[in-house]
Amino acid sequence: MSFSHDRERLGGFTLFEVIIAMTIFTMVIAGGFACFNIGLGLVENSRHSTRSCQIMQSEIERVRSLAWAEIVALDVEVLDVTMASGFINESGYDVYTMKRVVSGSGDSRVVTLEIEWSDNSGRPHTRTYAAQYTKGGLYDYIQ
Repeated sequence: MSFSHDRERLGGFTLFEVIIAMTIFTMVIAGGFACFNIGLGLVENSRHSTRSCQIMQSEIERVRSLAWAEIVALDVEVLDVTMASGFINESGYDVYTMKRVVSGSGDSRVVTLEIEWSDNSGRPHTRTYAAQYTKGGLYDYIQ
């Protein structure tokens, strides 16, 4: 009986083949976990972006409801804008800080809001809204 004939009859895998298969399987699983982690990061960033827009839209609408004399009386720069109580009491909104800058003179003012947050990896993000207000009532978003 020849050696090659006995090997075909037993039909097993060599140690080298098993190691190669396990290496490929490990790389595929590790790649899957990496993709899953990246996907979770994208979902988190999207959630933060949406929440920051909600917070700034709320503040823009609050300022919009003010009388012209109150808009003119706003501080030129506020580094820590107090958010609406609905955002303060809600979990997940405590990672945002917002500042407001009022510019312009005469019968026109531009209110600029800037909101900042850091994601789970510690990377800072910033989003900005601006709205123009005039004594006569012109109200137009500038983004």
